[in-house]
This record gives sequence, structure tokens and C-alpha cells, in this order.
Amino acid sequence: MIFNKRLLSASTPLCLLCLCIAGPLFAADNPEKINDANFAPGQEARIDVNSKLVGIDHFMVYVPSDYNDKQDWPVIFFYHGQGGQPTTWPFKQITGGRGFVIIGMGYIPGSEKPMNEGQYINYLKSQRKCVLEVKKYVSRRLRIDEKRLFVTGSSMGGWNTAAILESSAKVWAGAVILGAGRSPNVRLIITDSDRMALRGKSIYIGAGERDFNLDSARKAVVYYERLGAKVTFEEYKGAEHAFDPTKPKKLYDWLITNSSVENTQSDKAD
Repeated sequence: MIFNKRLLSASTPLCLLCLCIAGPLFAADNPEKINDANFAPGQEARIDVNSKLVGIDHFMVYVPSDYNDKQDWPVIFFYHGQGGQPTTWPFKQITGGRGFVIIGMGYIPGSEKPMNEGQYINYLKSQRKCVLEVKKYVSRRLRIDEKRLFVTGSSMGGWNTAAILESSAKVWAGAVILGAGRSPNVRLIITDSDRMALRGKSIYIGAGERDFNLDSARKAVVYYERLGAKVTFEEYKGAEHAFDPTKPKKLYDWLITNSSVENTQSDKAD
């Protein structure tokens, strides 16, 4: 894959570049367009979306078993790896199903055609708008804390997480990047204000000892630390690209620490 001022192609490490452009997720909160669900503690709901209207087929919502409507809850948005489906794994397992609303995100349908710079910029804007519209949908049905939103992802989802974090840093309390790094091509969309918003931001990066993305993960650590982010890095001994992130205790501890109200750093999204 080559990016040379004008063109981006699907073989770039930022796997999301092979995905095509789409419009906003929800034109309106309309039950004819979205199959609504009754959310209950300890239950997972599939939210089906008309892909012709909104660009993705569905997303998943898990309500923590200790949920109540007397407080606002932190939310984890998770992007799965290439070839997967929207899922609340592994964060439902990492958290023991308690303490967090977990949303398994989908992707806009893919295309093998390369993107030029303008298309890439539009794609990132569309992907960012997508997750924020999902947040709005869930916030009408559950009590969520918009100052404790976490964007996370594994493999392709990890590259996507880095792009979303950097292009909307003020929205997020933190990010988890698993088996991935960050793409310098995100510079096309982020502003100086976005970079400044990364200062003090909590970021967890994890990769296997034999993961082919380990070097990219380490480079991401250096980049974010230079911008003043608070980075926690974990190398999973003996692991390759396919690893089980439910095992490292450091990730659970990171989530608990950074989801506390006292440590929240994000600003509310518009």
C-alpha cells in the first residue's frame, strides 16, 4: 500500500482505510428505521439498523448487571478486528459484566478501492459521527456519563480507535488500543486543538510479544507520550497477534482507575 500525498489504499496498516464513505448514522430517532430494544441489567441487546439509511447493519449494547437509574454510568465503545462482528467481548469479560455499559460497534461496509485525501477525511468524519450518534441513541435509553466515555478496539479496531481518539479527543475520557498502533495519515483531519486535548489523556496500549503490530504499538506509545498523554503499555509475553486480553490484570485496573469520577478528563460532546 502506498500513500503519496494523493492516494490511500487498503493495504495500509490503518485497515479502516479500505472502508467506504457513508453518511450520518441516524437521520432521526425513528422506530421505523431502528429496531428498539428493552435494556435490562445483565442483558445484551442487538440494535438492528437499516444499512441503506445509516451505513451499518447493527450494534450491540450490554447493560451491566449492577445497573440502576440512580447514577450515570461509564461507557466502553469497542471496535472488533477485521472479519468480526459487533461484539461486547472482551470488555464484558474483563469487567465481569459490572460497572460499564458496553457497546459493540460496527463498521461502514467495505470497498477495495483506494481513497484519495478528501475521501479519507470524509470517511474519518463519518466514522466519528457514527459513534457519536450511537452514543446519543443509547443515552436516551440508559443513564450514561458523557464525561466517562472510552473508545477501544482490537487489531483493525485498534487502528480505528486511534483515529477516532485523535480526531475527537475532547469527547473521550480515554482509549484502549489492542494489537495495533496509530497511522500518521490521521494528521489530515486532526487540528492543533485535538492534539492539545491529548495532553493528560489516559491511553492503554497492549500488544503480544510476537505480534506483527508490536513495533507500531511501541511507536504509538512514544507519539502519545510526546504529546503529554498518560500512556500505559503492556506487552503480553509469549502472545502473537491473536491473544486473550481478558488475562492481563493491568487492563482491568486501568479501566477501574480511569473510570472513576475523580480521574475523568473528557469534555461533553456536542
